[in-house]
Amino acid sequence: MKNLKFCLIAVAALTTSTFASAEQKAVKSDVTIASDINYLLYTPKDYAGSDKTYPLVVWLHGGDQGGSDVEKLRRSGLPKMIEEGRDFPFLVFSPQNPSEELLYPIERVAATLRSVVADHRVDRSRIYLIGYSRGGFGAWSMAEQFPETFAAVVPIAGGGIRHYLNRTNEKTAFWAFHGANDEVIPLSDTVVLVQRLQELKRNVRLTVFEETNHQAVEGKVLKDEAMWTWLLEQKLAEVKAPSSP
Repeated sequence: MKNLKFCLIAVAALTTSTFASAEQKAVKSDVTIASDINYLLYTPKDYAGSDKTYPLVVWLHGGDQGGSDVEKLRRSGLPKMIEEGRDFPFLVFSPQNPSEELLYPIERVAATLRSVVADHRVDRSRIYLIGYSRGGFGAWSMAEQFPETFAAVVPIAGGGIRHYLNRTNEKTAFWAFHGANDEVIPLSDTVVLVQRLQELKRNVRLTVFEETNHQAVEGKVLKDEAMWTWLLEQKLAEVKAPSSP
């Protein structure tokens, strides 16, 4: 019995000692977000010879152009239009998603955007965001996480988290587009987000292209001159630098 009692006391002492040495500390990380994003940057023809500020459009591409080969961005979307000779009266910042499978790392995109804005003559009241497919998800997400940055957001065939739309800027205008026959991302993914913005009394509109699949909707939107006219009319009354992630 004495040996058993001694063993129990030893176990109890060991257990007490173990719990006494455990702790949970509060620690602040000093790790910075890497902004090593590949991107294309378009400047208007008259940019170099002027001293005025320009609007800037952020273009987030679809899922098939991610990776490390930035030249892939020239195959579609705004970069393709520029390669084909389209002149725009604004800067175009086209970041490449470094992943071929995952969504955009929007904190890294935002960090790179801040650098581009700081280094160029950008009218910070007229920064616009357009995203297609996977980039459409990125557009919704960036509008929620960096609400003071964008005067207008144009998500094309994308989706997102409805719950966080209350974080969007009341002054930001939204125009969402989707194809009725989208076989990749359901039209309902956009509809539910637009309905939430309507509930929040945001400036939002929705265009649904009938008989249009996922691949075709991108070109229809980017060739819609009414969209470009509307986009360049949008302006934030309060000018702020892009939000920090």
